[in-house]
Amino acid sequence: MTARMWTKPSLLLLLLNRIKSSSPFLPSSSRSSAGINNLHAHVHIPVAMASSSSSSTDYYDSIKSKWSSEYPSSNEIDEIWDFYKEAGYDDPKATLRSMLDPVTFTKNRILDYGCDKGLILDFFCGSVHDAIEGYGLDINEDAIKDAQKRFPSRVFKGGDGLTIPYPDKHFDVVICIATIKHVRYEDRAAVYAELNRVADYALLIEADEKEQKTQETMGWTFYNSNFSQEFEDNFATEVKVVREGGDILGLYECKK
Repeated sequence: MTARMWTKPSLLLLLLNRIKSSSPFLPSSSRSSAGINNLHAHVHIPVAMASSSSSSTDYYDSIKSKWSSEYPSSNEIDEIWDFYKEAGYDDPKATLRSMLDPVTFTKNRILDYGCDKGLILDFFCGSVHDAIEGYGLDINEDAIKDAQKRFPSRVFKGGDGLTIPYPDKHFDVVICIATIKHVRYEDRAAVYAELNRVADYALLIEADEKEQKTQETMGWTFYNSNFSQEFEDNFATEVKVVREGGDILGLYECKK
């Protein structure tokens, strides 16, 4: 039995998604501090990303099948919102929607970098206006096939994410939710360079960790960092930052 057989939160989901460097396994009484970063891995299968070196390519290629066969994923948007609330968000839809309020859309394109089945991408596109085009990129080819069937008006591509297959400044916003923690430390600079290259703004959500610490659990590796400082260092300007449910939600203007 694999994690894919569960669509509601389970013990495996709690172990995978609620993990924090300070308390690895959080009971239900402590879920308010778990955060969207930990729960949203349940929803958002991250793109494996790295620099263009062969060692990075080999590493992410080696874990590609694990994403497809083992990592849990939601099938319905309501499951996502329920899971957010368990993590301590009062109104997750309103919180996420508000993060894009400062953006003036001129290209009318959003990229979800680690889109899973496209549920959150479709939510964000619908929250802005009907003319927004949605694009998704993910290492999980099974999830990409599902997303294409669910949302035929959106554009989804599978890939290891070592590069983003779009021109410079092609998007108004690139969304990167619960994804950076899966990127090795040595690959971070290249990842941030690609995010800055393809978009005017970046929306990132991760656990509000304060130290660099690698964590292993059930065959998965989390590369935690002081994400608040890391985001501030790697993008041009902080536009909006919200802390809720143990997470940092940051909108940043990308470097030119």
